[in-house]
Amino acid sequence: MKIYYLVELELGNHFVEEIDSYVTEMNRCLADGSIKTFGVAKDNSRLWATLLADSEMEAWEIVGALPIEGLFDPILTPLSTYNQSLDLQFPVICLN
Repeated sequence: MKIYYLVELELGNHFVEEIDSYVTEMNRCLADGSIKTFGVAKDNSRLWATLLADSEMEAWEIVGALPIEGLFDPILTPLSTYNQSLDLQFPVICLN
């Protein structure tokens, strides 16, 4: 059974200086399905992301592949519930 995990990161000054390139990389992770959502605090001090994994080990492997390596120590929290607004979900396109 897949479990949603919340990844929380405290960002350093290096991240703030290159925020645009990191946001671009995180958007690529969204597109390839590695993560489900992400957000950055207005003052660029923290980043949150959600991901879906079969186990905590798999979740850590996904976190290890994110373009954030070496910048900070992530906190990984398994979530018992995860809900999102329906407008965040894209409709399934039927080509029949």
